[in-house]
Amino acid sequence: MAEISHLLAIGLAVGAAVSSATSNLSVRKGTDDGRTEDAILVVALVNVAVLLPVVAVRYYPDYGLTWLSLGSFAVAGVLGTLIGRALNFVSIDKIGASRTAPIIASWALISTVLGVIFLGETFSAVHGVGILLVVGGVAVIAWMTSNDNPEDLPRRELLLGILIPFGAAVAVGWEPIFANVGFDEGTPPMVGLAVKSVAATLGFALYLWWDDALPDRSVFRGTSARWFVFAGLTNTLFLLGYYVALSIAPVNIVSPIVVTNTLFVVVLAALFMPDRLERVSWRLIAAAGVVVTGVVLITTSG
Repeated sequence: MAEISHLLAIGLAVGAAVSSATSNLSVRKGTDDGRTEDAILVVALVNVAVLLPVVAVRYYPDYGLTWLSLGSFAVAGVLGTLIGRALNFVSIDKIGASRTAPIIASWALISTVLGVIFLGETFSAVHGVGILLVVGGVAVIAWMTSNDNPEDLPRRELLLGILIPFGAAVAVGWEPIFANVGFDEGTPPMVGLAVKSVAATLGFALYLWWDDALPDRSVFRGTSARWFVFAGLTNTLFLLGYYVALSIAPVNIVSPIVVTNTLFVVVLAALFMPDRLERVSWRLIAAAGVVVTGVVLITTSG
């Protein structure tokens, strides 16, 4: 029975990886003419519109929430789902999805270090090898990005574009630390996911309101809006597949498969995206493969 559940989890994780890659590339297409802020808001609203009813029906009437788990998942949502996603989308708009995805994959390195510091987790030699691979692969991608500047961006703007995905990796890397607090309280993963999504959506909506930049209904019209809605649907499929897989199989089976979304982004970008949006070379594919290998080593040895 365990083997069947593991096979199902593997299938869900592969689907989640493909969905995540498709979502990132859809954001890239949408932000070609549309605003990054609209992408963040639309994707977040689609997440909530799909996830909240599913969780409300599935876990009614006992959602397993405590004040501590509610707060921890809310913080995880603000860090990973709001800040991490916002920086991810900004980076996709500036340097492309194929360069952003491998750099953000270094979140596993951040989580490992934070887990050792705050959760008392162990650090092994395999972790060290994985970290070296991640750092090396990301360094190559950063170097390639700084030297491949087809839009002739000013040096300062280009440097900022490279640093943004590192900021996203740090935000996403913190998310599991807070999410683990919620899981320790006994809250089901899907309920935690719904809380994270609602917190991120409310947080970004409040920011737009404070900045007097809340969009009207036109945000759902036009070609860019269709790409953003599609990105939201595929991102929701990613979240559902990932969390359901985690509920039936260990993290060291699910996470290494999900992180292959990095390779899917690079390969799909090379196959289907125009060169003016995504400049994919064999060196980039190789560097992304090195990063994924490092992340797999880090997660499986955890």
